[in-house]
Amino acid sequence: MPKIVDRAERRREIAGAVLRIVAREGVEAVSVRSVAVEAGVSAGAVQKYFSTKEELFRFALDLTSEFLEQRWNTLDQSGNLLDLLLRLLIEAMPLDEQRRAEVIVINAFTARAAVLPSWAEFLRTGYDELQELTTQYLEKAQSEGHVRDDLAASELADAVLALTDGFANRMLTSADPAALVPSLETSIRTLLTPTPRNSSSSCGSCACKDRD
Repeated sequence: MPKIVDRAERRREIAGAVLRIVAREGVEAVSVRSVAVEAGVSAGAVQKYFSTKEELFRFALDLTSEFLEQRWNTLDQSGNLLDLLLRLLIEAMPLDEQRRAEVIVINAFTARAAVLPSWAEFLRTGYDELQELTTQYLEKAQSEGHVRDDLAASELADAVLALTDGFANRMLTSADPAALVPSLETSIRTLLTPTPRNSSSSCGSCACKDRD
């Protein structure tokens, strides 16, 4: 009997090959032939599952989100929500070959989105969903006192995402990406850690007592 091929799994294997090529050689090295060799299939098979290179890149981009969610599901969920947020953000940083490939693919897609409206719309949809998820997370963290609440959660979410994007890009070209992790943690904690309430008024009271 002919072998039954799981179409969804084969598409994932081919898209995974794209990520590996990008990690080793960059986006320019991605072609139907190079992907076919990496995935161990024929060039015709690649074209059967992905009719265009754009479709292949889009699927690879979706795959990066799936991989990230899988890593998130294995994280230690203990501690307060700010500590957990830091662990979640670090999982998105290019600290190994897999995550490096994911960030490179995202950047390549972003660069093309700057000149291709269809790609820009696709990217905006994904970013809007991420921004909304981050906002909801920060609202919960604010309600539990783990994150500052003097600014709207949506504003904080924009800042968090911008910070992580910036650090991810710096890590791509750093000789020691892991050395930037403490700076990322410091930046996020400085941005989000609650400030003790009424600290200025308390100090004023003490000063008044001292004067008395």
